Amino acid sequence: MINHDAWENASQLAEKHANQNGVFVRLASHGDKVVGAFCGDPFAREVVWSGERYETFDPSLHKDKRPSLRVMLNFYVPAESAMKVIEGGTVWFKDVLKVRDKYGLDKWLFEIERHGESGDPKTTYSVLPEMRIDSVLQALLSQIALNDLAALASGESPELSDDAALAPLGGANGPIAAPVVAQLIERLKALPRSEVEAFLKHFGIGRVREMTARNLAEAMRVLAQLERTHTAPVDPFA
Repeated sequence: MINHDAWENASQLAEKHANQNGVFVRLASHGDKVVGAFCGDPFAREVVWSGERYETFDPSLHKDKRPSLRVMLNFYVPAESAMKVIEGGTVWFKDVLKVRDKYGLDKWLFEIERHGESGDPKTTYSVLPEMRIDSVLQALLSQIALNDLAALASGESPELSDDAALAPLGGANGPIAAPVVAQLIERLKALPRSEVEAFLKHFGIGRVREMTARNLAEAMRVLAQLERTHTAPVDPFA
């Protein structure tokens, strides 16, 4: 007997991992969303739909087709500790330009949410500020290599693995920048010593400056969680 629930569960998991492991952000269904930071410059091109994928528009080859705009941007996703690529059309990119002008793309993490089911021609994507980028995340973003958007668009470069997408400019196993070390130390000083010791043990280091660039994103997440746990509640009657 076929267990339909097992097949459905396996299908959902396969889709989830396909989305996580690829370099492109994929919002497949209504309500799917992602939070991240726009990085680097956009790569825009005119394309036509071949029935299977977008192809760069060539007037000599696509005489009977009307081109549309597609714009790629590097997009760092903290939840996956990966520099990914997000792509959209004219309306989506105009919304990105609006939030750039109002908030600044280098100052905020943005939530992008799909509105419309798969195949719906009226599908839209909202772009809204989620939270400010702190100094530690800003330093991390300055170290991570960007994806080659032109190569990806031309098909010359395969989808990158997580390790490749994460590789910092100074090397994944290299040290983190001194200003970032100082910021981490300052934030750790506000925590109980037992938590600091557990933090260092978690990353297998004796001092903060021994942390490698590869672990910085996870360190930032762990530290933020510790800070939330140990932040004293505000007394409304004080």
